[in-house]
Amino acid sequence: MVKLKYSVLGSLVSVFCCNTFAQNEPAFDKEQYQKALWMTTRFYGAQRMGEGVNWLVETHEANNVSANINFDRSKFVQGKSFLKDYDGDYDLRGGWADCGDFVLFGQTFFYSAYMLVLGYNAFPEGYPDFYSEDYHGYVNSDDYTWEGKQGVPDGIPDILNEVKYATDFILKAVRDNRTFYYQKGDGDVDHKVWCTSTVKSALPKSLGGEADGSRMILKATGNATAMASQAASALAAMARAYAKYDADYAAACIEKAKVACEFVENTQKGTTKAAYYPVEDRYIHDMVSMYVELYKTTKDPEYLKKAEENCSWMDNEKSYNYNYSLCYDHREDLAAYNMASLGDESSYGGKALEVLKFYATTMYIPNSGYFLNKLPGKSWGGEPWGVLRFPCNQAFVRALYDKLTGEETISPYITTTIDYMMGHNGKNFSYIVGFGDKYPAYAHHRNLYRTDINDLEKETDKLPKIDNNYKFAQLGYLVGGSRNNGDYNDDINNYSGTEGGIDYNAGLVGALGYINSKMNPVPETETSVETVTKEEMACVLGPNPAEDHLNIYFGGKPEGKTTIEVIDMMGSLCISNAVSGKSIHTINLEGLNKGIYLVRIISGNETITKQFIKK
Repeated sequence: MVKLKYSVLGSLVSVFCCNTFAQNEPAFDKEQYQKALWMTTRFYGAQRMGEGVNWLVETHEANNVSANINFDRSKFVQGKSFLKDYDGDYDLRGGWADCGDFVLFGQTFFYSAYMLVLGYNAFPEGYPDFYSEDYHGYVNSDDYTWEGKQGVPDGIPDILNEVKYATDFILKAVRDNRTFYYQKGDGDVDHKVWCTSTVKSALPKSLGGEADGSRMILKATGNATAMASQAASALAAMARAYAKYDADYAAACIEKAKVACEFVENTQKGTTKAAYYPVEDRYIHDMVSMYVELYKTTKDPEYLKKAEENCSWMDNEKSYNYNYSLCYDHREDLAAYNMASLGDESSYGGKALEVLKFYATTMYIPNSGYFLNKLPGKSWGGEPWGVLRFPCNQAFVRALYDKLTGEETISPYITTTIDYMMGHNGKNFSYIVGFGDKYPAYAHHRNLYRTDINDLEKETDKLPKIDNNYKFAQLGYLVGGSRNNGDYNDDINNYSGTEGGIDYNAGLVGALGYINSKMNPVPETETSVETVTKEEMACVLGPNPAEDHLNIYFGGKPEGKTTIEVIDMMGSLCISNAVSGKSIHTINLEGLNKGIYLVRIISGNETITKQFIKK
């Protein structure tokens, strides 16, 4: 039995990375890894649909719209798209577009949301806070670059702002324990017109829009086991991640995660495919992850028991060696990690770690280099579609494995893979749009170009030039790329190579989160919540950001003596107040410099830590 070691600290801790890279020095400096994470994380904000701010098209005005696409200008709403995503009177607005077009496919959406929050929970110190949920710093300044430093932190890690937009939709998608929504839009009609999402929404349904009513929305009453399990996993994991920022939201997440679990358990098991995502009929691994996430959040032993009941595939190599890669259609690695993370809490903890080791150190080591060379070449230019997502996912798996084994140095497997994506390759070419000096100029992404001329695939000379002079160039979009960078064809019509997607970025963001946890660690507090209920974390800070004062609102009057401390991000105590019997307490902030601070509230045996920003 392998015993995993955990360190639980009740106070602010600093993470230092002395000798993190004993060998194989990284190809980039610390800031470049931070920039890459910022960019690939913010990418998800460029995929937003619905009422929320999509930074890429927030200020876009319809322009050069083709006369033959039936654009209804009266239905155009600047910066917004698909506001009619309803099933009758049931609101289904929001979520992410899948890739360079505007359909939400559940096969990649729920998987991607879960991958991102799983990465945060694994390496929270790797994810900083550079901007706000609504991107107002970038939008108001009209500067969307890393170098401009216009992002305004809001006290919440950027990754959680992005994931929350996804979980906001998942809370709607899980309507009840018999109804689950998994797709918005039809890929065939969506692909008929090349324009921005805001203009697309003002087209008729026959061209992928909603000018004449809500577009196609698909729901399941069964046979959506994998997607519903992933939805439950994302919500349960988000409940723990977000509890210190909004206890009520965390409680809502765990309650809906339980409903999604009921859907999985009480409806017909099976897998629903999409025309563009012909997934295999497998879901046991997703159920394992779902039960583990629910167990971690609720500590209900029934969930642990159910997870173990679905782990027999880990008993022999023939059943766990699937000989491919972590991706939206193979989630075995995530199940193995989740069970292994339980250590001696589970009878499968040690076995799961062996399985994860097999994936990370055997299955993902090809004959040469660090890429998965056994993938078959198909008709898409001799490459599998979106080939570079696979090594990124494998690097993420290696990071998860190294976390569990307590490895202090970053594996060269991880750095070599991610450095290749960032441009450390034979062509010095970055496969992340906007990163470095040489990157894709013709990525297959409709919103990137902010132009509404149809048939751009035939008239690429009319596209704006995507280079460092283009203000929206730093999209952070990982394209499909090539296993041999000399073969990469930067052509907007080369879908397999120049298109990306929310699932492409997911593994890359996770691996970058791990690298940054070693190279650029964010001071972190031990605030993980074992069990989330509406009664816990019963205090709210406001205003946040704050200027000269900060109010702390307690759910009830604290019993006995309560100490309120303000701590800067270096761990220094700045303010300490003792209060008792008050439901509201005000802290004077006039003596503090601008920046991010922690408020630590100590009452009896309970300690609550939250973040705020001093403007």
